[in-house]
Amino acid sequence: MNDRKVPDPNVATSAMIEQLFNGAADIYDCTGPGIFTRFGARLAEHVPLAPGMKVLDVATGKGAVLLPAARQVGPAGHVTGVDLSARILAEADRAVRAAGLDNVDLRRMDAEHLDFPDQSFDAVTCALSLFLVPDIDAALREMHRVCRPGGSVGVSFFDRTPPAFDPGWPVLLRQFREYGKGVRMPQPVVYPPEEVAAMLTRTGLRAAAARSEACDLVYPTLEDWWGFQFTVGTRLTILSMDEETRAAFKEEYLGQLRPLLKPDGFHVSVAVVYAVARR
Repeated sequence: MNDRKVPDPNVATSAMIEQLFNGAADIYDCTGPGIFTRFGARLAEHVPLAPGMKVLDVATGKGAVLLPAARQVGPAGHVTGVDLSARILAEADRAVRAAGLDNVDLRRMDAEHLDFPDQSFDAVTCALSLFLVPDIDAALREMHRVCRPGGSVGVSFFDRTPPAFDPGWPVLLRQFREYGKGVRMPQPVVYPPEEVAAMLTRTGLRAAAARSEACDLVYPTLEDWWGFQFTVGTRLTILSMDEETRAAFKEEYLGQLRPLLKPDGFHVSVAVVYAVARR
């Protein structure tokens, strides 16, 4: 009897996640207020980094954590960024060179299988990405393994409260259901702080502390907000529609949001959980 688990066709695979960010690389974090740069810098501030440290940034994207971390550890330190997407790593490389940093290297790598010796880094970070990994615990065990005793592991997630990107995402997800569409991320995208802290400690880390920071984000136009959807997981669902369906979906969706516009643009609320633990 074959008892292999059949993959859920509605859940994004690693290959789909790689394709997502390869396709979004050139516009990633360029539409709207540049939230990942902002939130990545905050994670770098929460992790106790010091000159001379060696840091690993997992799922580095365009370097939202990597760039500020490289500045914090200085010329005597070093930061390695890894990501599954080759195209987004190319964008990160351009950002590193534009910043004039020479204490950085980038490698294509799966978060669940970090190709580094045990205890290689003084700190390990992963910003707003662990929900893209099929096995969060496996990725965290790897982050624990490559971190030196006494070192730090810092991660971030979207908080469950308020609903992430409210009201934009709640309306979008409801309309996805109405259209019978939906490609889910491998893991839930939102977690309360206590769950993030527990996630870290169950993989062997200690003294985990998590805090949530809420903010109001403004997208100058609804087209900016719609464009943002093509840079994150919602891209997979939208691109699964044929062009005619996608056009009708967009018209209906933006029509629902138009009454919510304010003079300066479309406001959404989001909170980010920042958690740091010790090895």
